[in-house]
Formats: sequence, C-alpha cells, structure tokens
Amino acid sequence: MTEILVADVGGTGSRIALFQDGRPITDPVSYANCDYDSFESILDNFLAGTDYRPDLAACAVAGPVHGNSVQMTNLGWQLSGGSLAQRFGLQHVEIINDFGALAWATLSLKESDLRQIGGGEPVRLASRGILGPGTGLGVSGLVHNTATWTAIVGEGGHVSMSAGSAQEARLIKKAGEDFGHCSAERLLSGSGLALIYGYLGGDRQPAETISQRALSGEDKALQAIELFCLMLGTVASNLALTLGAQGGIYVAGGILPAIGDLFASSGFRSRFESKGRFSEYLCAIPTFLITADYPSLSGLNFFMCQLAGNNLHPD
Repeated sequence: MTEILVADVGGTGSRIALFQDGRPITDPVSYANCDYDSFESILDNFLAGTDYRPDLAACAVAGPVHGNSVQMTNLGWQLSGGSLAQRFGLQHVEIINDFGALAWATLSLKESDLRQIGGGEPVRLASRGILGPGTGLGVSGLVHNTATWTAIVGEGGHVSMSAGSAQEARLIKKAGEDFGHCSAERLLSGSGLALIYGYLGGDRQPAETISQRALSGEDKALQAIELFCLMLGTVASNLALTLGAQGGIYVAGGILPAIGDLFASSGFRSRFESKGRFSEYLCAIPTFLITADYPSLSGLNFFMCQLAGNNLHPD
C-alpha cells in the first residue's frame, strides 16, 4: 500500500493530508505559515502527530517551478523536492504549480464538488481550462494525448486585460496609467476587486469585506462584483478558445465560492458566450465553479498515483 503526503503551500497558510491507494486516510490539517520558519518545520509538526510514514509526497506551490524546486518570494522559503525527500526519508517528492494541481483535481472531483454555471456538456477526453481569482489570478490547462493527461501551467494571469464595454475600457485605462500595464490579474484578484471598488468610488476595503457588502445588498459592491464577473467571463472565454477546452472551464480561487449565488446570477456566462462568430462554439462549453474545500490536495494525490503507476485513469 502506497502512502502519499500532499501539501498545498500558500502564501499565508499550508494544508497537509495523507492518502493511501488513492483514498484519504487523514483529514487535512491547516497551518499558519507565519508560525513556522520553514516548510520543513511544518512537516515535522504534521508527521509528529501521525503514525503513518508516507512513501511519496507532492507539494503545490504558487509560482513557477524550476528543476523540481521553487522559491517563495513572499516567505523567503525555498522548496526542493530532492532536499525534502532526503530530509524526510521519502522515495520521491514532486513540487508542482498550484494551478497544475487544480488541473489534475478536475479529474478526481465529484459532481457534488462542482456547480455548473450555464449550459453546455463536457466532451470526453477534450481539453480543459482552469482559472481562479484569489491572491492573484491562476491559469492552467489539461490536455489528453493518446493515453494520458498532461497539465499545462504558465503565467496566463498576466496577459493584457481587454474590455467588453466602455466602462471596462475606462477601468483598464485607469489601471494602466496607475501601474504601467493592466494585466488580467490586476483586476481579477483580491486586490483587483478592491481596485474596481475604489475606481467606482468605494472606500479602501479588502475583497472579503466588499464581497460581504455585496451579499448584504450594497449597490456599489454589487456593481464591483458584476464588473469583476463580466471581465472574468472575457478571460475564461479567451482561455476556452486558446485551449479548445470542450471538456469545460473550471473556476476556482478564494473569492467566488463565497459569493456563489451572485456569481451564478452575474453576467459571467453571457459574457463567456458573447464571442461573435464563435458564440455557438462557446455556448456548448460548460463552465463550472469548484466548490470543494481542498481541491488541490485531491489533485496532488491523483497526479502522484499516476506517477506511481496506480492507473487512476478517468473516463
């Protein structure tokens, strides 16, 4: 029996769990990164609290991965798969991008882990696109080639933002003047939602507060959320066309699950489908909001099972 440790290492917190033969054997444990001086000390704490001794491990980390290692600039931590394997006596440790893990998660999520927004049906074995506004804007893809799946990761959140209305054009122009360039992430992230709210005349507030105000019915917060969702629809449709993502577009991140009903009733889907000659093509592509609590952990487990040859190939 193969035991796999999986860890989602974020900018402020880390979540760790153990799987055995594809199934969870512990509940996820969350850690505040500020309480530890390294990821290794977090792993020491986790392993001290369990009798299991994993064979393999995988860590999902925000940021570009080079040579199975990553430098976390906001924490000053460096995670190296080889060093972690040696330090904890593991056969192998894989470091992958956090949205690569989410791409793999789309193969293991249950129907109850997803909320479909709009119509469309996924095409079997067709490419999938994943994006999610949170601290930043993560983007990835998943493609099938002959017998297996491959995750595509990059820095798609930093593409230039395009406008779908005169109001959006004014917002993008203002952000470009203020920051030198308006990427999609500049507006479609936690700080981006705050920026939109401020441009509409709102006071300086974090995304969580703006979301709560929108849920309470505040008009300016509702306007900010609507603009946010419309522009996300633009980026999602561009991703769907780029990847030919007839397997679906999956939306994750920390902002939208908290405002699920507002997102579902927003103009996201209508903007997604509004693509001129390719509107019919996009109408057939389903869009899903990922509602699972820890999707990256299941994605890491799925990836490692495939790497270990456990043949968890979905239909």
